[in-house]
Amino acid sequence: MPDSETKADTKALPKIHLRYFIPYFLIFLLVPLGTFLLGSWIDLVLNLPPFPPFPFNIVFGVIVMLGGAAIGIKATRQLRKVGKGLPWGEAVQASQSSTLVISGIFTYTRNPMTFGYTLLPLGMGLLFRSLGMTLFIPAIVLGVQVIIIKRREEPNLTRRFGEEYLKYKRKTPFLVPSIWMFFAQRRKKMASSKSASRPISPDTS
Repeated sequence: MPDSETKADTKALPKIHLRYFIPYFLIFLLVPLGTFLLGSWIDLVLNLPPFPPFPFNIVFGVIVMLGGAAIGIKATRQLRKVGKGLPWGEAVQASQSSTLVISGIFTYTRNPMTFGYTLLPLGMGLLFRSLGMTLFIPAIVLGVQVIIIKRREEPNLTRRFGEEYLKYKRKTPFLVPSIWMFFAQRRKKMASSKSASRPISPDTS
């Protein structure tokens, strides 16, 4: 683990203040409602057929939604534990991370929360068999997030962490996790585990 993250472990976890948490939590109530209403309206206006067929909509919808939620929650917890920051850090300076998080799920994508939470409306669209929700809403959510990240978050991270962030940015995908990087990390861990468990041969010389 990088030295910066080791030092971060000695610091206290950031406090979650209700005045910031409640608006953040409300997003996860209002966005699904907005997704359903806007997606249904798009289906009606464009006369889109229901897709996918039952019961595949339930299987794929639940898998995508649970996967997206798991990725988003894991990234949020790691940001708080390792980076000592909170998701609304770009809006509230006191909640900004003090350490650049480059391990765990952040090894495979620079924006795991954006990736995970974009999967939620996608899974919702599959579940409700709505092409409007499946195709249009995730694109809108992702587009807004990309603008915020590119115009505000990335320049801010460059200013705060300098070359450390630029190096991380060059080798790590912006959004979609690198499958090859995942398997490479797995092979590396397995190799180091085997090496650690291998008994040391006595010196017979």
